[in-house]
Amino acid sequence: MSRTLSIVIIVGSVLLALALLGGLVWANTVYIRAHPLEKDFLVPWLAARTFIQYGQSPYSDPATQRAQIQYYGRLAQPGEDPLALWLPFPVELFYFPFALITNYAIARGLWLALLELALLALAYLSLQLTSWKPPVTFLPFLGLFSVFGVFGLLSSSSSSGLGFLALALGGFLLALHEERDELAGALLFVALFEPRFTGVFFVLVFWWIIFQRRMRVIWGFLMGLVFLLVLSFFLLPDWFLPFLRGLFSHAAYFHGRSLFDILAGWSPVIGPRLGWAILVVVALVLFVEWGIVLQRDFRHFMWIVSVTLVATPFLGIPINIKDYVFLFIPLVLFLSILAERFSRPRRWGAAEFTFLGVALGLWLLTVLLVGINALGAWTDVMFLGLPGLLLIGLYWMRWWFVRPVRTELGLSE
Repeated sequence: MSRTLSIVIIVGSVLLALALLGGLVWANTVYIRAHPLEKDFLVPWLAARTFIQYGQSPYSDPATQRAQIQYYGRLAQPGEDPLALWLPFPVELFYFPFALITNYAIARGLWLALLELALLALAYLSLQLTSWKPPVTFLPFLGLFSVFGVFGLLSSSSSSGLGFLALALGGFLLALHEERDELAGALLFVALFEPRFTGVFFVLVFWWIIFQRRMRVIWGFLMGLVFLLVLSFFLLPDWFLPFLRGLFSHAAYFHGRSLFDILAGWSPVIGPRLGWAILVVVALVLFVEWGIVLQRDFRHFMWIVSVTLVATPFLGIPINIKDYVFLFIPLVLFLSILAERFSRPRRWGAAEFTFLGVALGLWLLTVLLVGINALGAWTDVMFLGLPGLLLIGLYWMRWWFVRPVRTELGLSE
Protein backbone atom coordinates (compact mmCIF):
# COMPACT_ATOMS: atom_id res chain seq x y z
CA MET A 1 0.00 0.00 0.00
CA SER A 2 2.78 2.40 0.94
CA ARG A 3 4.60 1.60 -2.32
CA THR A 4 1.44 2.34 -4.33
CA LEU A 5 1.01 5.61 -2.43
CA SER A 6 4.63 6.56 -3.16
CA ILE A 7 4.12 5.91 -6.88
CA VAL A 8 0.94 8.00 -6.87
CA ILE A 9 2.75 10.86 -5.12
CA ILE A 10 5.64 10.70 -7.59
CA VAL A 11 3.33 10.63 -10.63
CA GLY A 12 1.24 13.44 -9.17
CA SER A 13 4.34 15.53 -8.51
CA VAL A 14 5.58 15.02 -12.07
CA LEU A 15 2.20 15.95 -13.53
CA LEU A 16 2.00 19.03 -11.31
CA ALA A 17 5.51 20.09 -12.36
CA LEU A 18 4.61 19.63 -16.04
CA ALA A 19 1.40 21.61 -15.55
CA LEU A 20 3.31 24.46 -13.88
CA LEU A 21 5.90 24.43 -16.66
CA GLY A 22 3.14 24.47 -19.27
CA GLY A 23 1.48 27.38 -17.50
CA LEU A 24 4.74 29.30 -17.45
CA VAL A 25 5.31 28.64 -21.14
CA TRP A 26 1.78 29.82 -21.97
CA ALA A 27 2.10 33.00 -19.89
CA ASN A 28 5.49 33.76 -21.42
CA THR A 29 4.14 33.15 -24.93
CA VAL A 30 1.35 35.68 -24.32
CA TYR A 31 3.95 38.21 -23.15
CA ILE A 32 6.22 37.50 -26.13
CA ARG A 33 3.47 38.06 -28.68
CA ALA A 34 2.89 41.49 -27.13
CA HIS A 35 6.66 42.26 -26.95
CA PRO A 36 8.20 40.38 -29.90
CA LEU A 37 11.41 42.33 -30.52
CA GLU A 38 14.64 41.19 -28.88
CA LYS A 39 18.09 40.04 -30.00
CA ASP A 40 19.56 37.87 -27.24
CA PHE A 41 17.48 34.79 -28.04
CA LEU A 42 16.28 35.48 -31.59
CA VAL A 43 19.73 35.65 -33.20
CA PRO A 44 21.23 32.42 -31.75
CA TRP A 45 17.91 30.55 -32.08
CA LEU A 46 17.49 31.48 -35.74
CA ALA A 47 21.17 30.77 -36.42
CA ALA A 48 20.77 27.29 -34.92
CA ARG A 49 17.65 26.70 -37.02
CA THR A 50 19.57 27.72 -40.15
CA PHE A 51 22.19 25.08 -39.31
CA ILE A 52 19.60 22.38 -38.55
CA GLN A 53 17.24 23.14 -41.46
CA TYR A 54 19.66 23.95 -44.27
CA GLY A 55 23.05 22.73 -43.04
CA GLN A 56 24.46 26.25 -43.41
CA SER A 57 26.83 27.79 -40.90
CA PRO A 58 25.06 29.83 -38.19
CA TYR A 59 27.69 32.52 -38.92
CA SER A 60 26.87 32.62 -42.65
CA ASP A 61 25.28 35.52 -44.52
CA PRO A 62 21.95 33.66 -44.99
CA ALA A 63 21.67 33.09 -41.23
CA THR A 64 22.43 36.77 -40.56
CA GLN A 65 19.97 37.94 -43.22
CA ARG A 66 17.20 35.74 -41.78
CA ALA A 67 17.71 37.42 -38.40
CA GLN A 68 17.63 40.87 -39.99
CA ILE A 69 14.39 40.19 -41.85
CA GLN A 70 12.68 38.81 -38.75
CA TYR A 71 13.92 41.64 -36.49
CA TYR A 72 13.76 44.66 -38.80
CA GLY A 73 11.27 43.36 -41.35
CA ARG A 74 13.97 43.95 -44.00
CA LEU A 75 17.73 43.72 -44.43
CA ALA A 76 19.75 45.89 -42.05
CA GLN A 77 20.61 49.40 -43.21
CA PRO A 78 24.11 50.90 -42.90
CA GLY A 79 24.66 51.93 -39.29
CA GLU A 80 22.24 49.31 -37.91
CA ASP A 81 23.29 46.23 -35.99
CA PRO A 82 23.73 43.50 -38.64
CA LEU A 83 22.67 40.87 -36.05
CA ALA A 84 25.56 38.53 -36.84
CA LEU A 85 25.90 35.63 -34.42
CA TRP A 86 28.42 36.62 -31.74
CA LEU A 87 28.43 33.47 -29.59
CA PRO A 88 31.16 30.81 -29.87
CA PHE A 89 29.84 27.57 -31.31
CA PRO A 90 30.22 25.65 -27.99
CA VAL A 91 27.73 28.12 -26.48
CA GLU A 92 25.50 28.03 -29.56
CA LEU A 93 25.07 24.28 -29.01
CA PHE A 94 22.88 25.04 -25.97
CA TYR A 95 20.33 26.69 -28.31
CA PHE A 96 20.00 23.63 -30.54
CA PRO A 97 17.24 21.91 -28.49
CA PHE A 98 15.15 25.09 -28.72
CA ALA A 99 15.87 25.36 -32.45
CA LEU A 100 13.97 22.10 -32.92
CA ILE A 101 10.83 24.10 -32.10
CA THR A 102 9.72 25.84 -35.30
CA ASN A 103 7.55 28.49 -33.62
CA TYR A 104 9.66 31.37 -32.26
CA ALA A 105 7.14 32.45 -29.60
CA ILE A 106 6.82 28.93 -28.17
CA ALA A 107 10.58 28.34 -28.29
CA ARG A 108 11.28 31.61 -26.51
CA GLY A 109 8.42 30.96 -24.08
CA LEU A 110 10.01 27.64 -23.07
CA TRP A 111 13.42 29.35 -22.82
CA LEU A 112 11.95 32.01 -20.51
CA ALA A 113 10.15 29.42 -18.38
CA LEU A 114 13.39 27.53 -17.81
CA LEU A 115 15.19 30.81 -17.16
CA GLU A 116 12.65 31.76 -14.49
CA LEU A 117 13.05 28.34 -12.88
CA ALA A 118 16.83 28.83 -12.98
CA LEU A 119 16.46 32.12 -11.09
CA LEU A 120 14.33 30.38 -8.48
CA ALA A 121 16.95 27.65 -8.22
CA LEU A 122 19.60 30.36 -7.80
CA ALA A 123 17.72 31.65 -4.73
CA TYR A 124 17.64 28.13 -3.29
CA LEU A 125 21.35 27.54 -4.00
CA SER A 126 22.26 30.87 -2.43
CA LEU A 127 20.53 29.83 0.79
CA GLN A 128 22.28 26.46 0.71
CA LEU A 129 25.62 28.11 0.05
CA THR A 130 25.37 30.49 3.00
CA SER A 131 23.41 28.07 5.25
CA TRP A 132 21.04 30.95 5.99
CA LYS A 133 17.74 29.70 7.37
CA PRO A 134 15.27 32.59 7.20
CA PRO A 135 11.68 32.19 8.40
CA VAL A 136 9.42 30.23 6.08
CA THR A 137 7.20 33.29 5.59
CA PHE A 138 10.18 35.13 4.08
CA LEU A 139 10.96 32.55 1.39
CA PRO A 140 8.22 33.65 -1.06
CA PHE A 141 9.59 37.20 -1.00
CA LEU A 142 13.10 35.93 -1.80
CA GLY A 143 11.80 33.73 -4.61
CA LEU A 144 9.71 36.53 -6.12
CA PHE A 145 12.67 38.90 -5.97
CA SER A 146 14.94 36.42 -7.76
CA VAL A 147 12.53 36.36 -10.73
CA PHE A 148 10.71 39.70 -10.59
CA GLY A 149 13.35 41.91 -8.99
CA VAL A 150 14.67 44.68 -11.22
CA PHE A 151 17.79 42.81 -12.35
CA GLY A 152 16.13 39.39 -12.66
CA LEU A 153 13.33 40.88 -14.74
CA LEU A 154 15.78 42.79 -16.94
CA SER A 155 17.67 39.59 -17.60
CA SER A 156 14.63 37.45 -18.35
CA SER A 157 12.68 40.05 -20.34
CA SER A 158 15.63 40.44 -22.71
CA SER A 159 15.77 36.62 -23.03
CA SER A 160 19.49 36.57 -22.27
CA GLY A 161 20.92 33.41 -20.76
CA LEU A 162 22.46 35.25 -17.81
CA GLY A 163 20.17 33.55 -15.30
CA PHE A 164 21.51 30.14 -16.37
CA LEU A 165 25.08 31.40 -16.03
CA ALA A 166 24.40 32.86 -12.58
CA LEU A 167 22.91 29.51 -11.55
CA ALA A 168 26.03 27.75 -12.84
CA LEU A 169 28.18 30.12 -10.77
CA GLY A 170 26.15 29.34 -7.66
CA GLY A 171 26.36 25.62 -8.42
CA PHE A 172 30.13 25.93 -8.86
CA LEU A 173 30.56 27.55 -5.44
CA LEU A 174 28.33 24.98 -3.73
CA ALA A 175 30.13 22.07 -5.43
CA LEU A 176 33.47 23.61 -4.45
CA HIS A 177 32.32 23.88 -0.83
CA GLU A 178 31.18 20.24 -0.82
CA GLU A 179 34.50 19.19 -2.46
CA ARG A 180 32.84 17.83 -5.59
CA ASP A 181 35.68 19.29 -7.58
CA GLU A 182 35.10 17.78 -11.03
CA LEU A 183 31.50 19.01 -11.03
CA ALA A 184 32.71 22.40 -9.79
CA GLY A 185 35.13 22.62 -12.72
CA ALA A 186 32.44 21.80 -15.28
CA LEU A 187 30.06 24.40 -13.80
CA LEU A 188 32.85 26.99 -13.69
CA PHE A 189 33.31 26.52 -17.44
CA VAL A 190 29.62 27.30 -18.02
CA ALA A 191 29.65 30.32 -15.67
CA LEU A 192 32.45 31.92 -17.66
CA PHE A 193 30.36 32.25 -20.82
CA GLU A 194 29.85 35.89 -19.71
CA PRO A 195 33.52 36.96 -19.39
CA ARG A 196 32.83 40.70 -19.07
CA PHE A 197 31.35 40.24 -15.62
CA THR A 198 32.98 36.99 -14.48
CA GLY A 199 36.47 37.48 -15.95
CA VAL A 200 37.97 39.01 -12.78
CA PHE A 201 36.19 36.37 -10.68
CA PHE A 202 37.76 33.74 -12.96
CA VAL A 203 41.29 34.99 -12.15
CA LEU A 204 40.61 34.88 -8.39
CA VAL A 205 39.15 31.39 -8.56
CA PHE A 206 42.06 29.89 -10.48
CA TRP A 207 44.57 31.60 -8.22
CA TRP A 208 42.86 30.14 -5.13
CA ILE A 209 42.37 26.68 -6.67
CA ILE A 210 46.02 26.36 -7.70
CA PHE A 211 47.26 27.56 -4.30
CA GLN A 212 44.89 25.15 -2.53
CA ARG A 213 46.09 22.35 -4.85
CA ARG A 214 42.56 21.36 -5.82
CA MET A 215 43.61 20.35 -9.30
CA ARG A 216 40.53 18.22 -9.89
CA VAL A 217 38.59 21.46 -10.38
CA ILE A 218 40.89 22.33 -13.26
CA TRP A 219 40.54 18.83 -14.69
CA GLY A 220 36.75 19.15 -14.57
CA PHE A 221 37.02 22.54 -16.26
CA LEU A 222 39.28 21.15 -18.99
CA MET A 223 37.08 18.09 -19.56
CA GLY A 224 34.05 20.32 -20.15
CA LEU A 225 36.09 22.60 -22.40
CA VAL A 226 37.61 19.76 -24.46
CA PHE A 227 34.28 17.94 -24.84
CA LEU A 228 32.47 21.00 -26.20
CA LEU A 229 35.39 22.01 -28.41
CA VAL A 230 35.68 18.53 -29.94
CA LEU A 231 31.92 18.41 -30.54
CA SER A 232 31.96 21.92 -32.02
CA PHE A 233 34.80 21.27 -34.45
CA PHE A 234 33.22 17.94 -35.39
CA LEU A 235 29.91 19.60 -36.30
CA LEU A 236 31.37 22.78 -37.81
CA PRO A 237 35.15 22.61 -38.40
CA ASP A 238 35.53 26.22 -39.60
CA TRP A 239 33.46 28.05 -36.96
CA PHE A 240 36.23 29.94 -35.15
CA LEU A 241 37.14 32.74 -37.58
CA PRO A 242 33.50 33.51 -38.51
CA PHE A 243 32.74 33.63 -34.78
CA LEU A 244 35.47 36.26 -34.30
CA ARG A 245 33.99 38.36 -37.11
CA GLY A 246 30.55 38.12 -35.52
CA LEU A 247 31.99 39.00 -32.11
CA PHE A 248 33.72 42.13 -33.43
CA SER A 249 30.56 43.11 -35.30
CA HIS A 250 28.48 42.71 -32.14
CA ALA A 251 31.03 44.63 -30.04
CA ALA A 252 30.64 47.66 -32.32
CA TYR A 253 26.94 47.85 -31.36
CA PHE A 254 27.24 46.81 -27.71
CA HIS A 255 26.15 49.73 -25.55
CA GLY A 256 27.45 48.67 -22.17
CA ARG A 257 28.18 51.24 -19.50
CA SER A 258 31.38 51.66 -17.55
CA LEU A 259 32.46 53.62 -14.51
CA PHE A 260 34.33 56.05 -16.79
CA ASP A 261 31.24 56.71 -18.93
CA ILE A 262 29.17 57.61 -15.88
CA LEU A 263 31.75 59.81 -14.18
CA ALA A 264 32.64 61.57 -17.47
CA GLY A 265 28.96 62.33 -17.91
CA TRP A 266 28.92 63.99 -14.50
CA SER A 267 32.13 65.94 -15.09
CA PRO A 268 34.16 65.64 -18.33
CA VAL A 269 37.32 66.93 -16.57
CA ILE A 270 37.20 65.49 -13.07
CA GLY A 271 35.19 62.36 -13.90
CA PRO A 272 37.86 60.34 -15.78
CA ARG A 273 40.49 61.20 -13.17
CA LEU A 274 38.16 60.14 -10.38
CA GLY A 275 37.40 56.95 -12.31
CA TRP A 276 41.08 56.06 -12.51
CA ALA A 277 41.53 56.80 -8.81
CA ILE A 278 38.62 54.50 -7.91
CA LEU A 279 39.90 51.78 -10.25
CA VAL A 280 43.41 51.87 -8.73
CA VAL A 281 42.13 51.81 -5.14
CA VAL A 282 39.68 48.96 -5.80
CA ALA A 283 42.29 46.94 -7.73
CA LEU A 284 44.85 47.35 -4.92
CA VAL A 285 42.30 46.33 -2.28
CA LEU A 286 41.36 43.24 -4.29
CA PHE A 287 45.00 42.32 -4.83
CA VAL A 288 45.71 42.53 -1.10
CA GLU A 289 42.57 40.58 -0.16
CA TRP A 290 43.32 37.92 -2.76
CA GLY A 291 46.74 37.43 -1.21
CA ILE A 292 45.20 37.04 2.25
CA VAL A 293 42.52 34.56 1.17
CA LEU A 294 45.10 32.11 -0.17
CA GLN A 295 45.92 31.15 3.41
CA ARG A 296 42.31 30.99 4.62
CA ASP A 297 39.39 28.59 4.43
CA PHE A 298 36.27 28.49 2.27
CA ARG A 299 34.36 30.93 4.46
CA HIS A 300 36.89 33.69 3.77
CA PHE A 301 36.97 32.65 0.10
CA MET A 302 33.18 33.10 -0.14
CA TRP A 303 33.50 36.61 1.26
CA ILE A 304 36.22 37.67 -1.22
CA VAL A 305 34.29 36.07 -4.11
CA SER A 306 31.32 38.26 -3.21
CA VAL A 307 33.53 41.34 -2.85
CA THR A 308 35.13 40.62 -6.23
CA LEU A 309 31.75 40.34 -7.96
CA VAL A 310 30.39 43.58 -6.47
CA ALA A 311 33.69 45.39 -7.14
CA THR A 312 33.75 44.45 -10.84
CA PRO A 313 31.68 47.49 -11.99
CA PHE A 314 34.26 49.76 -10.33
CA LEU A 315 37.11 48.37 -12.46
CA GLY A 316 36.10 50.28 -15.60
CA ILE A 317 34.84 47.21 -17.48
CA PRO A 318 31.92 47.96 -19.87
CA ILE A 319 28.99 45.87 -18.65
CA ASN A 320 25.21 45.86 -18.91
CA ILE A 321 22.80 46.44 -16.03
CA LYS A 322 21.17 43.06 -16.66
CA ASP A 323 24.53 41.44 -15.76
CA TYR A 324 23.74 42.35 -12.15
CA VAL A 325 21.77 39.12 -11.82
CA PHE A 326 25.19 37.77 -10.76
CA LEU A 327 24.97 39.97 -7.63
CA PHE A 328 22.21 37.84 -6.13
CA ILE A 329 24.71 35.60 -4.32
CA PRO A 330 26.66 38.52 -2.75
CA LEU A 331 23.33 40.04 -1.66
CA VAL A 332 22.23 36.81 0.05
CA LEU A 333 25.66 36.44 1.66
CA PHE A 334 25.43 39.96 3.10
CA LEU A 335 21.91 39.26 4.39
CA SER A 336 23.08 36.00 5.96
CA ILE A 337 25.76 37.91 7.90
CA LEU A 338 23.12 40.36 9.12
CA ALA A 339 20.92 37.45 10.17
CA GLU A 340 23.81 35.80 11.99
CA ARG A 341 24.63 38.92 13.97
CA PHE A 342 21.33 40.71 14.49
CA SER A 343 18.44 38.25 13.97
CA ARG A 344 17.02 35.32 15.86
CA PRO A 345 16.95 31.98 14.02
CA ARG A 346 13.88 31.61 11.77
CA ARG A 347 12.49 34.97 12.91
CA TRP A 348 12.02 38.17 10.98
CA GLY A 349 14.82 40.58 11.79
CA ALA A 350 17.41 42.96 10.36
CA ALA A 351 18.23 40.76 7.36
CA GLU A 352 14.64 40.27 6.23
CA PHE A 353 13.65 43.93 6.61
CA THR A 354 16.86 45.08 4.92
CA PHE A 355 16.04 42.82 1.99
CA LEU A 356 12.53 44.27 1.67
CA GLY A 357 14.00 47.77 1.79
CA VAL A 358 16.47 46.96 -1.00
CA ALA A 359 13.86 45.24 -3.20
CA LEU A 360 11.27 48.00 -2.80
CA GLY A 361 13.91 50.73 -3.12
CA LEU A 362 15.15 49.38 -6.44
CA TRP A 363 11.64 49.23 -7.86
CA LEU A 364 10.73 52.66 -6.46
CA LEU A 365 13.78 54.23 -8.12
CA THR A 366 12.91 52.45 -11.36
CA VAL A 367 9.30 53.66 -11.36
CA LEU A 368 10.22 57.23 -10.42
CA LEU A 369 13.17 57.75 -12.77
CA VAL A 370 11.84 55.83 -15.77
CA GLY A 371 8.44 57.46 -15.24
CA ILE A 372 9.95 60.92 -15.75
CA ASN A 373 12.02 59.70 -18.73
CA ALA A 374 15.26 60.02 -16.75
CA LEU A 375 16.65 56.78 -18.19
CA GLY A 376 20.24 58.02 -18.04
CA ALA A 377 19.95 58.90 -14.35
CA TRP A 378 18.30 55.52 -13.67
CA THR A 379 21.15 53.68 -15.41
CA ASP A 380 23.77 55.63 -13.43
CA VAL A 381 22.06 55.03 -10.09
CA MET A 382 21.52 51.33 -10.80
CA PHE A 383 25.06 50.89 -12.11
CA LEU A 384 26.69 52.31 -8.98
CA GLY A 385 23.99 51.92 -6.33
CA LEU A 386 23.61 48.25 -5.44
CA PRO A 387 27.29 47.28 -6.03
CA GLY A 388 28.44 50.28 -3.98
CA LEU A 389 26.08 49.50 -1.09
CA LEU A 390 27.04 45.81 -1.11
CA LEU A 391 30.74 46.64 -1.23
CA ILE A 392 30.41 48.93 1.80
CA GLY A 393 28.20 46.42 3.61
CA LEU A 394 30.49 43.45 3.01
CA TYR A 395 33.48 45.40 4.27
CA TRP A 396 31.51 46.64 7.25
CA MET A 397 30.68 43.00 8.13
CA ARG A 398 34.09 41.61 7.16
CA TRP A 399 35.44 40.95 10.65
CA TRP A 400 32.23 39.29 11.85
CA PHE A 401 32.03 36.97 8.87
CA VAL A 402 35.70 36.07 8.44
CA ARG A 403 36.23 35.67 12.20
CA PRO A 404 32.76 34.77 13.48
CA VAL A 405 31.75 34.56 17.09
CA ARG A 406 28.83 32.27 16.29
CA THR A 407 28.94 29.50 13.70
CA GLU A 408 25.39 28.92 12.45
CA LEU A 409 26.35 29.41 8.81
CA GLY A 410 28.13 26.10 8.54
CA LEU A 411 31.11 27.73 6.77
CA SER A 412 32.97 28.65 9.94
CA GLU A 413 36.59 28.06 10.64
